[in-house]
Amino acid sequence: MKNPYTNITHSLSLKLSLGILGMVLLMFILCLGFLFERSRQLVRQEATERATHLLDNTALRVVKYLTEVETATDNICELAATNLTPDSLSNYTSRVVELNPNINGCSITLEPDILPQQNGRFSVYTIREGNKTETAIEGDYNYYEKVWYKTPKEKGNACWVDPYNDFNEGTLSSPVMIASYCKPLYSREGRFIGVIATDLSIEWISNTVSAEKPYPHSYCIMLGSDGHYFVHPDRLRLINQSISSSFNPKEHPDIEKLGKDMTSGKTGNALVDIDGTTSTVFYRPVEHTGWSIALVCPEEDIYSAYNTLTYIVTPILLIGLLLMLFICRKSIKHYIEPLDRLAQQAHHIAEGNFDEQIPRSDRKDVVGDLQNGFAAMQKTINEHVTNIQRVNEETEKRNEELIKANQLAIEADKRKDNFVHEMALQIRTPLNIIAGFMQVLQKTYDSIPKEEVEKSIKAMSQNAFTIKRMAHMLFDVTWRGAQKKLDITKEVELNAVINEAIDDFNEKTPHETILNYTTNLPTEHYIRSNSLYLHRVLRELLINAKKFASEGAVNFDVHMTDDVIRFTIEDHGPGIPEEEREHVFEPFVKLDNFSEGLGLGLGLTLQHAKNLGGSMILDPDYKEGVRFIVEIPNS
Repeated sequence: MKNPYTNITHSLSLKLSLGILGMVLLMFILCLGFLFERSRQLVRQEATERATHLLDNTALRVVKYLTEVETATDNICELAATNLTPDSLSNYTSRVVELNPNINGCSITLEPDILPQQNGRFSVYTIREGNKTETAIEGDYNYYEKVWYKTPKEKGNACWVDPYNDFNEGTLSSPVMIASYCKPLYSREGRFIGVIATDLSIEWISNTVSAEKPYPHSYCIMLGSDGHYFVHPDRLRLINQSISSSFNPKEHPDIEKLGKDMTSGKTGNALVDIDGTTSTVFYRPVEHTGWSIALVCPEEDIYSAYNTLTYIVTPILLIGLLLMLFICRKSIKHYIEPLDRLAQQAHHIAEGNFDEQIPRSDRKDVVGDLQNGFAAMQKTINEHVTNIQRVNEETEKRNEELIKANQLAIEADKRKDNFVHEMALQIRTPLNIIAGFMQVLQKTYDSIPKEEVEKSIKAMSQNAFTIKRMAHMLFDVTWRGAQKKLDITKEVELNAVINEAIDDFNEKTPHETILNYTTNLPTEHYIRSNSLYLHRVLRELLINAKKFASEGAVNFDVHMTDDVIRFTIEDHGPGIPEEEREHVFEPFVKLDNFSEGLGLGLGLTLQHAKNLGGSMILDPDYKEGVRFIVEIPNS
């Protein structure tokens, strides 16, 4: 007899069958586990909704009856307080009980000496006995210490008191446990004169609460404000036991917490162990009272249908898995027989016979795919060689592209060197001028005329301004590279910025250039912008126009509309050739290599105008020189 383990290890079909069965079993377990868990959640959700709905309806029904009691009591309060005669008060209590079949009794009790003819004490009580009512003036007993009298007197307002036993020997009183709605009576002068108390039978409340239940073993309980039971299926726990005293708090902290939540007026549900049975308790307060009502649903009842389903599905699953193992074994054994032949052919190829073609298969399964895959091996090798040749060609092409990129990098490096050289020349000239004038002033300051001194100082100042201007351009280039944003939220007085730019224009040599300035701006006009960069835009355009103005005049017009401020600056210089117009805003571009500047001004000016929320264009229709138009928001 073969060893079962050896049989498994040498049988591919059995190993595949067990592997497939293992994966299927894992998926079954995961799927069924998810479905069962989801079903359990849905069962609990449905139970929660069902129990909560039933509990709410029960509480509403109780509140409805309590409201009827309150309304009936409130309706006679004013009459009772203003008609303090024994007959009237007896009539009022009788009317309340007779007109409200759910009310068990009603009493009106007065303070001592309110009715002197009654020997200092007066209490009239009407009680329902079956379908009849009986009214009597109660005997002489100390009702002033009763809870239904003291509580509303101390609180000063109407309230429900917890259930109590009001049986008194020799008086007309209820033989059953009752709960009372008690309301203090006051005279028109605001003096406390007594209490009217309307009673409900606890047995009646219990029957009302327990009228419906969602599960066979579920039941309702009610707690008073101090946690004592006054509705419970176990009558031994009524009144004399509270929810905290009926269990050991150390052994049942869940019930202790439930009691605290119910007596504090909370709404919710809790999973607790009651007398060895795990139950879900749904609870909520009863409005207008200090009571709390709860529905206790055993977990066995909630999950009874779910557990039944589990008992049915489990054996069906086991039988199905065994049947699946048998079918898989037979099917796999049939389909893998061609693999032996394919293994022989593969071994022949492994010996180096790559030229021998493997016949293709018409099977539409993994075995057929495997055989066809071996058949495609020869073709794939040829395609692989072809791909290698194509890769070599692409590599050569990319090498050529890298050579071109390297040439562009070299050209960019040359442009950088030219820019550094140009910057050194542009800075060296004003520095030499400043240094020369400083030497002259240092050596011959006392001997040269004052006009020459002022002229030298002014020349030094103009060249220092030139250096400062170039430094600002370099800073703005790095600032633009960092992609920072301008703050354009501050108020700027526009005329002040324009005048500052005009002063820079006037100080820039040659001084004989005339500036024709026109505007429709008011004396003071504020906009939200950035004064520093708006000044740089106007300054660069004005100085640029002055540098190329051949006929000694530059026109500067500022025109305001509701939406924009338009700055137009034009000169009568040589202009810009058509083929160069698209390049003038590029960095480091100079149309005249012998002119002053770094080739940065127009590009930075365009960028500043955009950062200010506006635009800048080179007017293509202006042929007498160059005209730049800048627009910024008028806001």
